[in-house]
Amino acid sequence: MSSKYGAVPSASAVVTGDIIVEVEAPATLSAGYKFDAIYDGQTFSVTVPPAGVTKGQRIAVPFRPLMPTAEGTGEWKDGLCGCCKFGCCHAHLCCAWCCPVALMGQVLTRMKMSWLGNAAVETEYRSTFRKTLYVIIVYFVLGLIFATPSPELTKINGAYVDVSPTAPTWQIIVNNVLNLSFGLYTLIVLTKLRAAVRERYSIQEECCAGCEDCCCAFWCGCCTVAQLARQTADYDVQRAKCCTDTGLEPLPPVLTV
Repeated sequence: MSSKYGAVPSASAVVTGDIIVEVEAPATLSAGYKFDAIYDGQTFSVTVPPAGVTKGQRIAVPFRPLMPTAEGTGEWKDGLCGCCKFGCCHAHLCCAWCCPVALMGQVLTRMKMSWLGNAAVETEYRSTFRKTLYVIIVYFVLGLIFATPSPELTKINGAYVDVSPTAPTWQIIVNNVLNLSFGLYTLIVLTKLRAAVRERYSIQEECCAGCEDCCCAFWCGCCTVAQLARQTADYDVQRAKCCTDTGLEPLPPVLTV
């Protein structure tokens, strides 16, 4: 998948009559490599010149907007068990294991979806990651408030007995409803997100026809969201970050020639 980087018009546009923009290379790339850049809200393709480029090098290229086309590749970049493809300490993997819902929010943002897993306009999807974090924070805070006592086992007459104080019925109900609500939110949104990614990349279901997305989200949510993160980004070009809206390194600054 191509990565998107910012671009600005250069002064040569006035001289030649063409729109020429300057793009800062996101990484050291060989000749012929193609990646996408964005200028004035429109995506266009950049081809690395014959000499290649180094990270941070600026190149002037013509601005030729791409016609809308399907991004479908027809297959996953890797499987559910490809979590360690970029190393065991890669940011996307750490986030997937420690806080998968946060990574889900970052992939939702890349897919331009709301925190509820629906297609969204720019003003809405730009706040998706932040709203997802709010959900996580509210869940953990309420979980601490309404948590039931942990079992305290004591050996009495040769048998272990739970002597922890009994929580009120209402507290048990609230705690169970809270856990169920958060679990359902994660399951439903992750299922919708996986379906959207499959649609964008024209990937067919391989098993469990009609419910593959739900099965993956239910049985291995961490692996599923990690796979979606790798599918929607090119980590060979753009570094992963744990605390950005998209889970990717912020776009490099560019200057007018």
